[in-house]
Amino acid sequence: YNERVKESIRGLLSAEKSLAAGNSQDAKAFFASEDAGSWKDLTTAGYLLSNAFRRNSTAAPDSLPSVKKYKAFAAEVENLQKLLKKKGAEAASAEFPKVEAALDAWLSEVELPPAREL
Repeated sequence: YNERVKESIRGLLSAEKSLAAGNSQDAKAFFASEDAGSWKDLTTAGYLLSNAFRRNSTAAPDSLPSVKKYKAFAAEVENLQKLLKKKGAEAASAEFPKVEAALDAWLSEVELPPAREL
């Protein structure tokens, strides 16, 4: 799952660059696509990667620190998507630091480097 997660994060960072430039089309395409490297791919691969950090087989997935951090990151991305739809690229770009902070917290939990280092 690591490679799928890394590819999707690169896609998210690319979408952020477009948002910063005032272009919402790349971000909308990233969120709408079902291809490898898209948000939908990250939602699947990210959850599975987070779930792989179990210490025992009886622990519920939602109790794992890695899953909690993943869900916090996903919630920030959902907020960004809502802003993108309602207020456009500028508002979504302003929200991105929160997304990146939650992303880096999750990546640390699954033993990956910060997003900008991938």
